[in-house]
Amino acid sequence: MTFLDVDVIRVLEEILPSRFGGGPTDYQLLEEETQDGRPRLRLLVHPAVGPLGPGLVADAFLEALGDGSGAERVMGLLWRGADLLRVERRPPLATGSGKILHLHQQRRPSSWPAGRPST
Repeated sequence: MTFLDVDVIRVLEEILPSRFGGGPTDYQLLEEETQDGRPRLRLLVHPAVGPLGPGLVADAFLEALGDGSGAERVMGLLWRGADLLRVERRPPLATGSGKILHLHQQRRPSSWPAGRPST
């Protein structure tokens, strides 16, 4: 079960900047995989946004995504219950051409054992 990309983009571009400051390129979702194959999500928040509590940002993100009935609410509760999301204060990652994507997928390091799926 996943969230629709339009919902994630709305939260990153509109909800978080309006609540905490900054602009649409100051927030990015980073998807990666732990060594044991579990998914992990980091919400990167540019340090230029200013001081804020990581817990408040995580709560606002999950609340905005889980707003509604049905699958969105269930998914928000699952992500919260699994403690899947971490907020990290660092600039969002850019592509080689300098573009900042809403979602950046971190590849599995080549030093990890073979046979594990990459993200």
